[in-house]
Amino acid sequence: MKRLLSVTMVCLLALTATPADARDREPIVPNFEELAPTFITTAQGGFKFLDIPVGARPAGMGDAFTGVAGDITSLFWNPAALAFLRGREAFFAHTQWIADIKHDAGGFAVNVPGRGTFGVGFVTMDPGKFDRTEVDPNPASKGFIDRGTFTTTHYAVTVAYAYQITDRFGVGGTAKLAHEDLGMGDVFRGGQRTQVQNKKTALAVDLSTHFNTGFRNTAMAMSIQNFSGELIYQRERFELPRNIRVGFLLDLVSLSGRRPTAHYLSFLFDFTNPVDFDERIHLGSEYTYRPPRGAVGFSLRAGYKVNHDTEDFSAGAGLQYKTAQGRGVKVDYAFKHFDKQFFDAVHILSGGITF
Repeated sequence: MKRLLSVTMVCLLALTATPADARDREPIVPNFEELAPTFITTAQGGFKFLDIPVGARPAGMGDAFTGVAGDITSLFWNPAALAFLRGREAFFAHTQWIADIKHDAGGFAVNVPGRGTFGVGFVTMDPGKFDRTEVDPNPASKGFIDRGTFTTTHYAVTVAYAYQITDRFGVGGTAKLAHEDLGMGDVFRGGQRTQVQNKKTALAVDLSTHFNTGFRNTAMAMSIQNFSGELIYQRERFELPRNIRVGFLLDLVSLSGRRPTAHYLSFLFDFTNPVDFDERIHLGSEYTYRPPRGAVGFSLRAGYKVNHDTEDFSAGAGLQYKTAQGRGVKVDYAFKHFDKQFFDAVHILSGGITF
């Protein structure tokens, strides 16, 4: 078991050593040797709609969700955690993101005993309308010509598979097809104006593991998200927003020496290494009250992000109803706070059914 876990972790880490890492560390001023070189780690990823958090439960916990097992939204966070899902579950989430951006996601997963867990999902983003302008060479003009408005298209579809190798260790992965259409644009090539279509489709994969240590429900997990090749928009090279997440979950009730019955309290923290920003730490907590034989339960959540440029704390709540046969519904809400100098707060609502 230990050997299998070690080999899996080494393979996942090996995948992160891509040529893009060298590009991330190019000096800001090319061909200029600085006394203390400054390296660029921002604005290196495209298809940024894949970075928007999916689901109100993870969002309420500050996106510290890598170590959570058995939740349908793990489809977008750590597919290996789907290995611990029981039965069938579907969900839908709506996010009113920054700058009036609308983001929707959904998914379905089913566990087949002895065969693993299979899942499908989708995400879409609607950033609204944009003004289309064109440079006006007339010195007496205002500098541009108004050409009306245009819209863009952003979506991705995902298929996932997870397998529980032992009662405490699972592996999983997803394959996703992401599409982005930024509309038509004019460029000058050889002094001639040429119209180009800014549309790309990319294939990416997520690979992950989830391990319950066996010590009072403490869990550790690792996920590599949006691993893909490079794309080119006109002359700009980029890749999808690759991210490496290492997460831990601590069951505080079990660690205190008591057995969780009606009260559950978890503390989570994720270490993330995105391709387009410095390393971050996500902290989260969740309290759940659910009587052993009761059908109704509720959860309260809170989270905080360390070293984030615009976002800091979050909070959320959830309500669950589940019968003795395992069928039920759940509704979750999350609030994300941003620096008011830049963005208003974000609200996320999601719901799911188990059947």
